[in-house]
Amino acid sequence: MNVTFLDASHPHWSRKLEQAGVLLGAGANPTLFPYHFLYVTLSKIGGKLAFFEANGATIGVGFLFPRRLSTSAEGVRRTYTLRFHAAPGHVCDPQIITAACQRAMPEAAFVFYDPQGALSYYRTSKLIGVVDIGRPDADEAAASRAIQRLVWGSPDEFLYPSDIHSAEFAAGTSLVARVDGKVAGFLFGFYAFGGAPLPADWTERYNGGFRIESQTLGVLPDYRGLRIANLLKKRQAELAWREGIGIVTWTADPLQAPNAALNFGLLKAVSFEFAPDLYPFRNELNRVHASRFGLTWLVGSKRVREAPALGARADILDLTRRPQIPRANDGCDDARFDLDADVIAIETPADWTALQAHDPAQAQAWRSLTDALFQHYIGLAPGQYTVTGVGVAEEKRFLLAERSEDRLWQRLGA
Repeated sequence: MNVTFLDASHPHWSRKLEQAGVLLGAGANPTLFPYHFLYVTLSKIGGKLAFFEANGATIGVGFLFPRRLSTSAEGVRRTYTLRFHAAPGHVCDPQIITAACQRAMPEAAFVFYDPQGALSYYRTSKLIGVVDIGRPDADEAAASRAIQRLVWGSPDEFLYPSDIHSAEFAAGTSLVARVDGKVAGFLFGFYAFGGAPLPADWTERYNGGFRIESQTLGVLPDYRGLRIANLLKKRQAELAWREGIGIVTWTADPLQAPNAALNFGLLKAVSFEFAPDLYPFRNELNRVHASRFGLTWLVGSKRVREAPALGARADILDLTRRPQIPRANDGCDDARFDLDADVIAIETPADWTALQAHDPAQAQAWRSLTDALFQHYIGLAPGQYTVTGVGVAEEKRFLLAERSEDRLWQRLGA
């Protein structure tokens, strides 16, 4: 048996993923991950695609997910969860499959995982106000998949499989929020071997070689006044830090003002990464191309750990009282690319979801102009900026960005 490992550096990455999807029945196979995750995120977290061949035929496909990173006198050793799918008509021995991986990558270790095998779920519970946060049981894991469909209006091939909440898969984050015994929201994420470069000494101080990529968070509309998203994220941070993980990352649409208020104003995440048109999907919340910020959350930092789960309010700056902060744009019609202040403000739509639904042309204009602004201003290079907060000026909404420099890293990383 031969095994071939691939990642996004392969010149035919997209075609190989499509080949795997066709073989395994993508669209009708609820154990498969959505294509957009595999295409964009699997390699980003340090994962790989694996093809297993015997006698000239593909007998199975595997997806390698980071599971552990251990250090010893011999060096650093990566352990992967091998999420294995046998090709139709083939029965594969887990020991033989794992041994083939070990031969191909002797410096790593592998834990075989069959998403259709016997799985266990262990329910946990922590009551925070009226919301119960914890790991889901099997029924609650299935409910989280249904919530994905309701929140995003996506077809089944865009949904994540419910078995990722099993103990055997060992996701980096596996949480649901319960209200009166009913699942009201969920959050899941995956371990990651490293990630985007970090400023200053953050890699050493916060164990940047092993992170959590927080993938998807969803809350049913009827429960959105309970700040469930904040409670799920705070519990994620608490559990990650307890595990020795100091950095949680995720992507977010920079034009969703409520999400920005949560991410920057309440959770105290920051962003110095921007990717235009990152994801290939379209849905009710993404009717134009899906550009994204990459967010970094220092869950071990003082400013994050000291923020209470209950009672905290998002820090939102009233820009009518800070006229000295220059604005990079006025709506979607006018932009400046010559700002050189310590803090700048970039305007975003007041209601991005509604704008996309009711005025697609103006939504596209907003996206195009802000993409250009973010590509110019956001980053770690000299003269660039890091998004650290949010602001308002009457009905207008803004992102606040501070100059990327040593004194900012010292303050944020304390």
